[in-house]
Amino acid sequence: MNRQAIVGIFTIVALLGLFGFFLVLANVGTQGRYKIGVHFKSAAGLHKGALVYESGVVVGVVDSTILRPEDFTVEVILAINNNVDVPRNARFLIQAPLTGDSTLEIVPAVPAPQPSGRSAPTNAPAAVAVLPREILPIEQQPQGTNPATVQELLDQGQGEIRRLDTMLADLANREPALLNSLQSSLNNANALSVGANREFARLSARVDSLTTTLQVALEQNSRTLTDITGQLDATVRRNSGHFDSIIASLDASARDLNRTADHVTALAGDPQLRSNVLQTTQGIAETATTFASIASDLRKVTGNVQTQAQLRDTVANVDAAAQKANSLLAQFGGRSSVYGVDRGATPAPAGTPRPDGTFPQRTGSQVAGETPAPDSVQSNVKNKLGALVKNLVSLQVRVSALDAQKAGTSSSALLTKDRGPQTDVNVIALPKGPTYVFAGANDIGAKSSYNFAAMQHIGPNFSVGGGVLYSRLGARAVYSPELTKGLGLGLEGRIYDLRHPTTDLYANFALGNGVTLFGGERDALHSGRRTTFGLQLQF
Repeated sequence: MNRQAIVGIFTIVALLGLFGFFLVLANVGTQGRYKIGVHFKSAAGLHKGALVYESGVVVGVVDSTILRPEDFTVEVILAINNNVDVPRNARFLIQAPLTGDSTLEIVPAVPAPQPSGRSAPTNAPAAVAVLPREILPIEQQPQGTNPATVQELLDQGQGEIRRLDTMLADLANREPALLNSLQSSLNNANALSVGANREFARLSARVDSLTTTLQVALEQNSRTLTDITGQLDATVRRNSGHFDSIIASLDASARDLNRTADHVTALAGDPQLRSNVLQTTQGIAETATTFASIASDLRKVTGNVQTQAQLRDTVANVDAAAQKANSLLAQFGGRSSVYGVDRGATPAPAGTPRPDGTFPQRTGSQVAGETPAPDSVQSNVKNKLGALVKNLVSLQVRVSALDAQKAGTSSSALLTKDRGPQTDVNVIALPKGPTYVFAGANDIGAKSSYNFAAMQHIGPNFSVGGGVLYSRLGARAVYSPELTKGLGLGLEGRIYDLRHPTTDLYANFALGNGVTLFGGERDALHSGRRTTFGLQLQF
């Protein structure tokens, strides 16, 4: 083989080796990849060969960047590995760090979360739409997102600064009005505080005055009761001798009447004395009845056992005389008119006889066998003491119930879910006076609170006042008409609790003898108002 053939063969082998080298380079470079196009506003430092990431994994490189002459945007051609698909709804972001080369990040869309309570599907998920493995026309290419530049950040910051300047200017313009409103509110709050302090001071002074007046009245009434009791005791002790002498005289008179009746029986046979004996016997019967009434009253008064025994003997003698006189009247053909013995008889005579021989009628005489009249000494004293105590102190008991609490409403802290029954007890001092004080407790046994307030009558049937109601500062107004026929309809209003102003409204229906039915609304001016009804006793 000549030298020229060897050179030719070497040249051919070298060319084949060079072709294989380029073929290997082609396989290492873009061979085994497909190309897609992405439309960006700006390439932002991307260059050929920049890495392309999908979910943080390198999936290709930037093949080229092409400037579009019609709108000066950039078409970036990406070479993606054949074993990788790009979702159609993915986002394309340019990562431009402060140091190093820019890269392109493909961010697939996050799948929608499963609804709560639904188990994960067991079958394979539906196929995700992917981009075609070709360069699409510019209008169909996905839009990429450029990183924010420093200039854009500055522009946005300046816009926010301009907004802040506008807000500060507006605030500066409104500042005088705001300061004036704030100062006016402070002045009003100060005036309200001063007025409230002044009213509290006046109320405290009025309560102190009422308390002092009540204490003086109680002390005077206590001394009066002590004096009355002492005088009654002294009177009984001083007149005990007189009672004994009166009883002895009554006993002697009863014996004389008995003997007189015997003598009249002996003279009953004389016809001439018939009319005189008839009148005399009638007088004896009426006198015996009067003595019996007096003796019975005295027996109720005295507590001496011996005196009571003497009185029983006297009553027995008088009764015997009355029976004898009644028998004589029947024998003489007359008609007995002894009060307490015969039906329709006139009261027993008392006092001096009239010129015609009759006696004036005595009122309030007792029928034989009946309970002594209530105007005896003990009854009078007991009634007067009871009336005195009732004028000084009265006890009020209220039992009420509430309807159910409405859901989603706000009401006073006093109105809990408890529906009752709620029991309130109040003691009223000087209930019939022009000014009276009441104190007591509410909802005893549950969420208890207390009352202490003073009331002033400003009209025949109207009274107002204030103090502590349900452990809060408050006021009260009551309209209660006179019970002319045993019944009456009244009204009552209460307002209390400065933090949560609460208004209670009631209608009262009086039944007489201190018994009252009532009904109304608790916390009537708020959405959480509660209907209430109940019974009140005052004695």
